[in-house]
Amino acid sequence: MKINKITLHNFRQYYDTNIVDLSTNDNQNLILIGGKNGFGKTNFLLALVWCLYGDKIEFIDDNFKKEIKKEKNFSQFIKQTLNWEAEKAGKSNFFVELYIDEIEVPKENSFGNIYTNCKIKREFDINTMRDNLEITFPKVENIFTNDNEKIDFINDYIVPLEAAKFVFFDAEKIAGLAELTTKEEGEFMNDALGKLLGLDIYEGLVSDLEVYSKNLKKEGATENVREQIINTEDAIKLSKNKIDNLEYEVLEIEEEIQKAKIQLKEYDNFLNEHSKKTLRNYNREELTKKKDVLLASEKEYKKKFNELSEILPFAIASSTLEEVFEHIKQQDNQKLSKETTNNLREKFETFIENLFNKPPNDESMTFKAKNFYYNKAQELYKSIFKVDNENAELQFEHDLNNSNKELIKEAYNIILQQSKEIIQQTIKGYNRTKNEIQEIETTIRQIDADLQDETILEYSTKREDSQTQIDKLNIRKGALENEITKLKKDISKFNQELEVLSNKVETRDKLKKKLEATNSYIKVLNLFIEKQKKAKENNLGKNIYSELQKLMHKLQSDNQFIADVKVHALPENGGLKVTLYNSDGNQIPKETLSQGEKQLYISCLIKAMLNEAIQDFPIFIDTPLGRLDHEHINNILLSYYPDLAKQVVILATNNEIPPSRFKQIEKNVSKAYLLVNKNNRTTIQNGYFKSYEN
Repeated sequence: MKINKITLHNFRQYYDTNIVDLSTNDNQNLILIGGKNGFGKTNFLLALVWCLYGDKIEFIDDNFKKEIKKEKNFSQFIKQTLNWEAEKAGKSNFFVELYIDEIEVPKENSFGNIYTNCKIKREFDINTMRDNLEITFPKVENIFTNDNEKIDFINDYIVPLEAAKFVFFDAEKIAGLAELTTKEEGEFMNDALGKLLGLDIYEGLVSDLEVYSKNLKKEGATENVREQIINTEDAIKLSKNKIDNLEYEVLEIEEEIQKAKIQLKEYDNFLNEHSKKTLRNYNREELTKKKDVLLASEKEYKKKFNELSEILPFAIASSTLEEVFEHIKQQDNQKLSKETTNNLREKFETFIENLFNKPPNDESMTFKAKNFYYNKAQELYKSIFKVDNENAELQFEHDLNNSNKELIKEAYNIILQQSKEIIQQTIKGYNRTKNEIQEIETTIRQIDADLQDETILEYSTKREDSQTQIDKLNIRKGALENEITKLKKDISKFNQELEVLSNKVETRDKLKKKLEATNSYIKVLNLFIEKQKKAKENNLGKNIYSELQKLMHKLQSDNQFIADVKVHALPENGGLKVTLYNSDGNQIPKETLSQGEKQLYISCLIKAMLNEAIQDFPIFIDTPLGRLDHEHINNILLSYYPDLAKQVVILATNNEIPPSRFKQIEKNVSKAYLLVNKNNRTTIQNGYFKSYEN
């Protein structure tokens, strides 16, 4: 499937009608669209996803979600999408059209598939606030009776909403996916594989059956239990609403911080310019730049410490956690040993029974002789199978399911990886950075104090006020984020309470039969889904490592870096977990990778997952090379994009892909464009920076 042409009409920077040919061929699968910051690269991507998903775009990318929250709701957000020049000219509508080829759809009234093409157009009018979605096929009358059918067609045959994050993405920001917890990673892999492998139909059915099962339980509950269930469900809704409101507040604060930082920068620039007159042996401008670098480092240390803070209680109780872990291992080993021993003993008893109770007809054996050989056989059995009857019985057993055991194992492994030494290094690094920042700020204040000019003193005071405002806003933001985290934990606790309440329900016979049948269907479907995903474990691990070998130069130079990648299924259909190993067989925590390495790892993961997809998707990538060094950029350009998909559209700045790098991949480029912005209007021209930059 390919998006061969896109039309943007009065969409954001794109005034009037802008048509872009995105067609590719087997030998040239790349489309390169260049543009400076603010010229419309991200909005080009936004146009695509809005055309396909309308008000559901917030589920694709957190950046889109933030943009919507900034405007308070989707209606306000979409009103801002009309090009300003067009609005001034009295126009009220904008639209985006996609021309899509090679869509695989089932044949009518027979088995097999056929390929077709279609045009998808979404138009919005800010006066009527009407969103109109059209899907048309050549030489075919309208086959859809309502918008739901159109949405289903896009999800089933174009790009499913849950898979869109792998098709339309900001390459720089995907590095955050490497920092997910085990549970979040499992959910992420679950959603992705479900759509890419075509298992979403079965997962949707499981979800519907689970809702039906809950409703059956609620129906059979006593008045008291039903009331508790309803109250808990209401508490979950209330917590989710609070989270939405708090996230909106955080976005507002982030905007205020950004404005304050711009103002702070202006004050700094003014003071830097005039501080050159001072007699001090310091360059204020250089000190300011050094401070900015240290602030970025401080932010990274804070982030790292926040990640480590989640395991600090476990680290403090590491000896107790180790005891629990070892106890569970011993418990499982004893259970397995007992099962094996009992199985062997049953077979052995059958063997003895058959041996001594069915002697040849012409021979007889006395009871004494039988007893002798029986005892001898028992001794041989113990000797051969190394049966130890003196295994110490455990004083108690932990009543845990496989999922809980896995979580304890995961926590224990994280403690082993994130040792106290790493925690201490993080704290020391943070404190050292903080001290250096304070020293620089003291020096800058001393420099500013030497400047006697009243204007300088006024700017210095304003600068201090701006810094104080930023500090206060950051404290407020941190408090809100902590509150959001607490509410999310509350929701998790409420969901557990719902599970407990559901299990208390004693259903009537008629309901019980329905419930048993429903749960039976759920179990069978989950087993099928889990089996399909588990079958992909080996392929995914091998493909991720293969791609990493092509892209990461450290794999050739550092024996302690990634030497293997394993993917295994989490229990109870919890998704898949990817684990990186070094040459010693020790796990490499993904959060210890640099930002550039995280971007490369996630890029390799996405490619490996797309290789398992049941259909080909076009790939659109914004900010493709932002965090990467020169060598890794070359690896990505030469070894990643040319075989990522049949159609890869790259939106880049001239810093990421200058003309010199463009020449390296020119043989793989089908079309190249440049976004040019004049008078706040962006137009799309042929060529890629060739006439503009070196």
